[in-house]
Amino acid sequence: MFLPRVIDIKQHFDVPYIEDVAGEASSLIRDSGLYSRIKPGERVAVGVGSRGIAALPLIVRTVCRDLSKHGARPFIFPAMGSHGGGTSAGQQEVLRSLGITADTVGAEILSDAQGIEIGQTPQGIPVFVDRYALEADHLVVINRIKPHTKFKGPIESGIMKMLSVGVGKVQGATALHRAAIAFGFPQVIQSVAAETMKKLKFLFGLALIETPGKKIHRLSLLTADNISQEQELLVEAGRIMARIPFAEIDLLIVDEIGKDISGTGMDPNVTGRNRDILGDFCIQPRVWRVFVRDLTEKTQGNANGIGLADFTTRRLVEKIDRSKTYTNALAAMSPEKAAIPVYFATDREAIEAALASIGLDDGREARIVRIKNTSELQTMQISEALLPFIPRGQDPKIDISGPPVPLSFDPQGNLS
Repeated sequence: MFLPRVIDIKQHFDVPYIEDVAGEASSLIRDSGLYSRIKPGERVAVGVGSRGIAALPLIVRTVCRDLSKHGARPFIFPAMGSHGGGTSAGQQEVLRSLGITADTVGAEILSDAQGIEIGQTPQGIPVFVDRYALEADHLVVINRIKPHTKFKGPIESGIMKMLSVGVGKVQGATALHRAAIAFGFPQVIQSVAAETMKKLKFLFGLALIETPGKKIHRLSLLTADNISQEQELLVEAGRIMARIPFAEIDLLIVDEIGKDISGTGMDPNVTGRNRDILGDFCIQPRVWRVFVRDLTEKTQGNANGIGLADFTTRRLVEKIDRSKTYTNALAAMSPEKAAIPVYFATDREAIEAALASIGLDDGREARIVRIKNTSELQTMQISEALLPFIPRGQDPKIDISGPPVPLSFDPQGNLS
């Protein structure tokens, strides 16, 4: 099949970012007066999740250092629900892959995958928490605020989700997702998080908003008294989020997916495609076919989200850790996201099959977009057919780099 020529484009986002992230985090916590609640020698559990967040090791190290300076004894625990295969060792390995170790953050890491039931919500939903967090004198969590990959509501991904799903381990994540089918995710997350804050002596949550260029746009301190501010932060995070600037795409090529990038491996808010028990959702962009080439190294074989693709490669399939993938997908009530799509030995075969599957005999006019992953959208490759549809005179500003060139494959038939 003839394939289109492609060209590189770059999106320039006018989003401010924090220059001194460590200094901002330190002053934010210090000025809150929360250190007065900590007695010398008290244990502070610091929950860290499984996402690849900008400056995460620096922020975690700063929080642990400042807690220690004020007489506390902080430790890190994985607050990531069913990720890492739902095992203690697996979750500790996820933290290591993100640069979170005892040496890098200056605090020990205590990992226990077993959730402890501490009560029920008014709806009768059981609430589970991490054992070490339950035994601690105070609880702190650090997380990014962003639109969720599965649902829409006043509360999506952020501090309250970590307090409910992340801190709840596999049992808590499973119970919450089951209950959400009946009650809806926002209501369940808020009710479980409220119970967790009450029983675990919640000190604060450090909420991060990222720029499209993977820097920290904003840091906010949320406590039980002002946790409702998370709704405003979600609106801001959604407003500055990077997206693909085209409404209609024949083929989206995604170089890599992984749990370090998104809960579903690739963010449906970017790809425009989602599918689970709550229904099938297609939003802009309208993408006819999705081809995923590989897994990130940091996802450690967890291929949750590959079921949202139409085509993939044999090399990706051979990297799948089915235990980790199935544990994650089943805890989230989303077995469809672990389904393996049609796969081929080479990228070229997959691309040709994808274009043929939408009725194209000649692919030169195909509207193709290629991205590295759904969290890095400053640069991408597009086919010539999309050049007339590049948005002009608005934010983000888009630059075109060089003339169109043929899609480049190596001798094995894989994209360069």
